[in-house]
Amino acid sequence: MLIINGKLLLPREFNYHDLRIENGRIKEILPFRSGCQDEEIYDARGSIVIPGLIDLEVHGACGYDMSDACGEAYEAISNYLIRHGVTTYVGAIDSFSEEILEEAYAAAGDWIRSDHFGAKMIGLNMRGPFLNPAAAGHHDRSALRRPDAALFEKLQNLSGGKILAVNVSPELEGAAEFIRAVSGKVHVALSNSTADYETARMAYAFRADWCGDILFDMPPLTALEPGLIGAAMDIARTATLRYANASVIHPAMLRLVYKEFLNRLCLVSAMSAFTGLKPGRYEIEGHTVIHKAFAARYEDGTDAGGVLALDSCLQDVLGMGAVPEDLAYRSVTETPAKVLGIFDEVGSIEIGKRADLAILDLHGYGVQAVIRDGILMYDERKNFD
Repeated sequence: MLIINGKLLLPREFNYHDLRIENGRIKEILPFRSGCQDEEIYDARGSIVIPGLIDLEVHGACGYDMSDACGEAYEAISNYLIRHGVTTYVGAIDSFSEEILEEAYAAAGDWIRSDHFGAKMIGLNMRGPFLNPAAAGHHDRSALRRPDAALFEKLQNLSGGKILAVNVSPELEGAAEFIRAVSGKVHVALSNSTADYETARMAYAFRADWCGDILFDMPPLTALEPGLIGAAMDIARTATLRYANASVIHPAMLRLVYKEFLNRLCLVSAMSAFTGLKPGRYEIEGHTVIHKAFAARYEDGTDAGGVLALDSCLQDVLGMGAVPEDLAYRSVTETPAKVLGIFDEVGSIEIGKRADLAILDLHGYGVQAVIRDGILMYDERKNFD
């Protein structure tokens, strides 16, 4: 395949080039209008070519949740993601009873180990149940529990070693021991917390390395008590930011987080089962959820999870103009690839890397086509079922 006339996001420049793909890999980065020919040509005139998006937190889509423990759910989620520019993702499982968690991690692990159409799920983000009820957001309070290394190991074994990150509230009893026990095996993210700066700092000293869902469900940054946010700015190797819309995050705060976490910030969708559904009222697990254009909330106003795919989050960030284009793009491509340890394969457009690419409209940033492993999996100009 030859991609011509596109503006390519390269490691050291963002400029017009032609791109040759062969055997699923990037074969050549050619001069603009090189005149080369190929049996399959994609004309990217008026388009941006970037690495495929990588989402570190996907809870569900199209009415399905990652906890549904069935191939039908994972297939629907993966197929939805590929149409939105995401070629690689990490499935996120929330707080449930131990029985449900066992079924979910075993089923998801089996799916990850097989090959499927759509976005590629490469691992799991354990978003619960080791969270503080006082800052648990949409999590089921009845399912929350103290950090338990034995439960983590059981779920990790059931998944076939596919848990890549586990979240914990560092102020909980037993959190320090838990972090020390598992931090050498997976990423430990501090999230859903009421921790002060010193408690969070000690958790990072015990080798926690992420700040999950920064700015949300945690104390605000103040002059005398920087809290978990301040500790993360000082020490965390990675922070994930869930973006919904400008009514949730002020442009100035968005700019601050991108600057403070330069080359450490990953934009995530945290998209839920309501992503891809029409706005309306839904009954789920005994709760009523009101889904509007940019949000899903329980009847009491509690956030029920994200409803925007990562491409829409990126579009909004770019449209606000608060963050340089280069930083925004890299927060959904290069940085998450480095965090996951797969940057030698994906996350940038370089010769020899896997040809996972998203082609976006130059002005509106909408997804026009998606290539995974060198295969055109979605093209808005065609009907891909």
